[in-house]
Amino acid sequence: MPAATLSLALLAGCGAESAPPAAPAAGKASPATDSHGKRRQMEAMRADCMKQKGFKYVPNVPAPLQTISEERRLEISGDYPAMLKYREKHGFGVYFTFAYPDDPEEGIPDPISDPNMELAQSLSKTQYNAWTAADNACYAAAFTTLTGKKASSMDDVYAQADNLYVKTKERRLDGDPRLVELAGDFGDCLKSEGYPVASLKPTAMAFSTGLLFEEERTANMVKRMKSGEAQTVEAVRMPPGEARPHLAKEIKAALDDLECGKDFYAAFRPRDSKLLEETWNGFGRKDGLLPY
Repeated sequence: MPAATLSLALLAGCGAESAPPAAPAAGKASPATDSHGKRRQMEAMRADCMKQKGFKYVPNVPAPLQTISEERRLEISGDYPAMLKYREKHGFGVYFTFAYPDDPEEGIPDPISDPNMELAQSLSKTQYNAWTAADNACYAAAFTTLTGKKASSMDDVYAQADNLYVKTKERRLDGDPRLVELAGDFGDCLKSEGYPVASLKPTAMAFSTGLLFEEERTANMVKRMKSGEAQTVEAVRMPPGEARPHLAKEIKAALDDLECGKDFYAAFRPRDSKLLEETWNGFGRKDGLLPY
């Protein structure tokens, strides 16, 4: 879960689509101008498939991701001033969205924005399990038809994409002599500041300190769900008052991390971002076939 989450967190800020042109006068999307044309096809296929299986499904075509700002692009590419400005406010980007849910800068979609989530939550456990099994089969069939890639569910698509990305970057980046040298210096500095370093591999160092906060937030979410304190969506949405003390600690760690790793990030991030974008777009993200 952490690897996939971190991959998607980066994707939320790189390789985003620009806003599509206005729809044709007739009100029907044109394949030549509709950047979400394949997503519309997928949603229509899913709804029809679900209907045939005896279930309701609401076609869901979200607005295309907006083009990121030049400042955010620089931050993702490892530019030190841009990274510093971002981390002073957002830390690693783990708790900020939960601490300040009305701030638009993170660009992470509200998990309840899909009307099918509300529909699913209205079902009994038995109905929900049947609905989910049908939806997984319908999504997989539509995804395979539109991409030619075999999958058993949406989760399987995400797992395949993330596994390919991780294996590719490990093969290409962990063996790079210059990145290995910079990662070693980065790790030694973090250790001197009192932060744990599990591995000095470049791909591990890229998320070394930030992963600590991601794992902490995930553990908190699981704990709240198991205790019955919150349902799934509410558990994902950590209350702002609970998230802000975590964010303060995260910002401090993110700034320490940046000072130790600024040379490493400048060399690593551009190559990593390019691999990330290429991999996930190969699984249909740019065409809207993945919800985020």
